[in-house]
Amino acid sequence: MKTSRCVIASLAAVFLTGNLFAQSAGLVQRVTNTSLRMPLSPPVFGYATTNSFGTLTFTDPVAIVSPPGETNRLFVVEQRGRIAVITNLANPTRAVFLDISSRVVGGTPSDERGLLGLAFHPGYATNRLFYVYYSTTSTTPGIATNALHERLSRFETSASDPAQADANSELILIDQYDQASNHNGGDLHFGPEGYLYVSIGDEGGGNDQYNNSQRIDKDFFSGLLRIDVDKLTGSLPAHPHPSNTNNPGGAINYAIPADNPFIGATNFNGLPVSTANVRTEFYAVGLRNPWRFSFDPATAVLYCGDVGQDVWEEVDIIVKGGNYGWNYREGLHPGPRTAPAGFTSHGGSS
Repeated sequence: MKTSRCVIASLAAVFLTGNLFAQSAGLVQRVTNTSLRMPLSPPVFGYATTNSFGTLTFTDPVAIVSPPGETNRLFVVEQRGRIAVITNLANPTRAVFLDISSRVVGGTPSDERGLLGLAFHPGYATNRLFYVYYSTTSTTPGIATNALHERLSRFETSASDPAQADANSELILIDQYDQASNHNGGDLHFGPEGYLYVSIGDEGGGNDQYNNSQRIDKDFFSGLLRIDVDKLTGSLPAHPHPSNTNNPGGAINYAIPADNPFIGATNFNGLPVSTANVRTEFYAVGLRNPWRFSFDPATAVLYCGDVGQDVWEEVDIIVKGGNYGWNYREGLHPGPRTAPAGFTSHGGSS
């Protein structure tokens, strides 16, 4: 027992001595703050939150969209594969507009897959056309069988019921094999010139492990696409790719706007590329996971939120032909890989 007391006393002495040494190396008193000024009460900005739709509920909503020119209907995209329509906003009611949950994979908590985007055609009031982007199980002959794909499709609204889509009217534009479940992008908007813009991530994983972010001659990943869904006079045919011919009939169901920035490209980042293999659908490149973007209605400036890897988040003003840096840059900061001498970034705001 005497030995145990001696051991305890020795340990206590070591502990106290250690504390004294640690304390002597730190601050001995609080330092007065001379620069930070916090208000005694939070400022009032003149707005408050409220439940806009009464008792209506939604499951994992990822987008809310209104058709061009409409002021009394809203469409809510649910990630699991449904689009709800809210009618009579003064006394809102909810109905199912489109249910393709049997075609959609993912859409559950902590899963980035699912039904991710919706855009109504500028002429929706007369042509009843709208576009969706979703994750699905599909086959690309010679590449992948019954595997994850990201799909861009067109649907029509019923001619007899404006609150009901025709689930059997699907026309596939892009059906692309995807090796990872994350970084899917998926936002859709028609630009002021009437072309459809599509955001697509770098395919997933970490550090751009599939080497998509600085390629314009491979697949449709890591950028914003800009396509002509109406195949207007003057637009150009797209180069065939397993993803844009992966549909019944094998037709390419869109065209390329004649002023898209990478048409006729022979080099990229100072390195040669085959013009025949350039994905002329690209409007901007070098994006990691452009989850949401929007056009300023007053100026038509295109803003894009690009999800960062683990430290930085990025908001970009997108310009035609812009390269936003990933995986060489994250906004204003170095990325995981070293850029070649011919690389030029349009940067970003972090």
